[in-house]
Amino acid sequence: MKSIRLSLVALACLSVYGWANSEAYTLSSISVTSDEAHALVETQDAANNVAVSKESIDKRVGPGATNPYKALDMLASVHTGQVDSYGLSLDQNSFRIRGLYADTFSRLALTADGVPSVVNVGQGAMGSILDMENIEAMNLTMGASKADSGFGFGNNAGSLDMRTKKASDTLGVMLKQSVGTEDFYRTFMRVDSGKISENTKMFLSASSSQADKWKGSGDTQRENVEAGLSTLLFDTIKTDILLAHNDIERNDYRALTYAQAKNLGTYYNYDFNPTLTSSAANNKYYYDFNRQHFKENLAQATFEAPLFEGTISFKPYHIDTDGYRYAYNQSGNSVTKTEMEQEQNGFIAQYVQKIADADVKVGYWYQSIESIPPPTANKSYNIVNGKLVFSSWSMLNDVGNREIDSPFLSVTKEFDQLEVEAGIRYMRMTLGGVQSYTTTSGDVSDGEAIAHGTRIPYLYADDTTLSATLPSLNFKYTLSESVDLFAGYAKGYASPWIGPLFSIYKSNNATFRAKGISLQDIWDKFELETSDQFDVRAKIKGENWMIVPTLYHIVYNDKQVTAYDPAVNLTYYQNNAKAEANGFELSATYELSRSFELFSAFSYNQLKFTDNLTTTGGATLAISGNQVPDAPKILAKVGTTYRQNGFYVSPALKYVDKRYGDIQNIESIPSYYTVDVETGYVAKNFYGFKEALFSVSLQNLLDKKYIAIIKNDLDDTGTGGTSYYTGAPFTAVASITLKF
Repeated sequence: MKSIRLSLVALACLSVYGWANSEAYTLSSISVTSDEAHALVETQDAANNVAVSKESIDKRVGPGATNPYKALDMLASVHTGQVDSYGLSLDQNSFRIRGLYADTFSRLALTADGVPSVVNVGQGAMGSILDMENIEAMNLTMGASKADSGFGFGNNAGSLDMRTKKASDTLGVMLKQSVGTEDFYRTFMRVDSGKISENTKMFLSASSSQADKWKGSGDTQRENVEAGLSTLLFDTIKTDILLAHNDIERNDYRALTYAQAKNLGTYYNYDFNPTLTSSAANNKYYYDFNRQHFKENLAQATFEAPLFEGTISFKPYHIDTDGYRYAYNQSGNSVTKTEMEQEQNGFIAQYVQKIADADVKVGYWYQSIESIPPPTANKSYNIVNGKLVFSSWSMLNDVGNREIDSPFLSVTKEFDQLEVEAGIRYMRMTLGGVQSYTTTSGDVSDGEAIAHGTRIPYLYADDTTLSATLPSLNFKYTLSESVDLFAGYAKGYASPWIGPLFSIYKSNNATFRAKGISLQDIWDKFELETSDQFDVRAKIKGENWMIVPTLYHIVYNDKQVTAYDPAVNLTYYQNNAKAEANGFELSATYELSRSFELFSAFSYNQLKFTDNLTTTGGATLAISGNQVPDAPKILAKVGTTYRQNGFYVSPALKYVDKRYGDIQNIESIPSYYTVDVETGYVAKNFYGFKEALFSVSLQNLLDKKYIAIIKNDLDDTGTGGTSYYTGAPFTAVASITLKF
């Protein structure tokens, strides 16, 4: 990879010689009468769906080109946070949609070409396994999805489908080199074979990224390889195959307490210790004792063929993750190593046919994933003479697979100006059982430790099954050539967090057992969180402008919160709360000329619990009506794009309202705004290249100091229990992209 980077830099330097002789390339003008061009506000076939074009992805995803959420940052009701400007610290990034935390473990369905595309375990590497240069477009559904989409561990917050860029019909090479602050470099290369035969073509891409942490010591390194094949089997079966390998190794950023977050003048650069100290109590905060390394593999395929009067498709997929994470213990002078080895397999099968002028789709989704939390292997290490020395197994579990069976049916029919879509999906999720062990084994694999371990009889639970019926109903009415009206309803779901509850039972098992409460009793109380979502939307277009207002109302049922159980005088995760969300969104674009375009997005999001919670000792926590943590009520974004003779510049301003770090709304974090600028020059027939792009990305141009992430996963953390992460400072990156 290093030789690729050096060769590309040399090639780019030679290319500058031909600048004066290049032919300026004018980017195609955008007309707001074309929905495809203005993908930032494009409404598709549902009242809560937004499409994002390739141009928008390239301009908004950031120089790291790894975090798909960043590309959505200028949409209404979308709130993202990054601890680094490059998005390489994937599991320390945040994503909220309409105020709700969107994690791929529970509430967000992240898919590639409709297929689940991410493995997410605790604090493991997560986000996208795919390089964003290989993504052609994205579709974001805000909240619950239609019955025939949104396949994942949950979609209460939404679903994001990434459409991959298939192999090109013609031979082509793309080389991209980026360098920036904090010793950032990234090399990306993609080669398209063109048609090898009449129906066969393929591509191969590779990337290498590295950046120092912008504060403290340590860095992040990411290597990625992807390959795609498109062909026609037996002259009838259209086939697309995608393979990807991702390797990421990095040092973590350290969180702040609320007191520190209120004093960024002093603690903005606060991080893990750069060196070991003479204090044994502080050495667990050494930066190299807080790191992680994960390798991920993805393989998926789409087989599609005509059958009778319709089309049948089959999409199998496989994802595996293998890695570890070191993190300091909250109590004690030790470090915990969490080992994660996980495999996920599944498929989506569906048949589509037109019956009585209606498009009928029937399908089935199956998935099995192993080693879902609680963790299978946690090891505790003492710090001796500056080194980690194995101490004991803090957790050793044999965890069953989590399986999903989900048949679905969707019918779409047009009645003159009215289009109606109705669907229903049945969701059956089996939570695998767990058996915990004690062992005297040393620093060995979890399999070997279990083989020589002893079962803990009271830390056992058998499988349990959760289920829900998920209907959806959507209307689109074309009032005129300029006005489309939309209305929709959908029921969503979210899988429960199990790991923390298992830990509570493990630590307090004597108290639970004294009251006759087994781990199986706790296991059997799990339920799927569900949501009922209602949206109404209008899309109004003029000759050179477009506005899209949206109203929504959402009710969340059986929401998992930390609640008090008087039987054991303890608080732990339970599915017994209700929450409600109401909001307004307004997106707009205006084309001043064929070269100058304005775009904006405004949203008001209220997400609150509708009842008080009961906490330790039976005390009432008066939180009804309070905004959930890390959910700004107001988000305002505005930007512009100017194009002229190959040159473009696109500044964007984002305002984030005041947020809270706790459900009591005591820990207040002030509002902030940031300014980003993307600029560049595109030339064609440039010194022998088909196209050349010279670009500069300026992130947080005004160097604002702010809190980017408030880590409060279940939305009900009390005062003093939240972690805060600062946003990255001013970052500058220069890139050269060559195509031939």
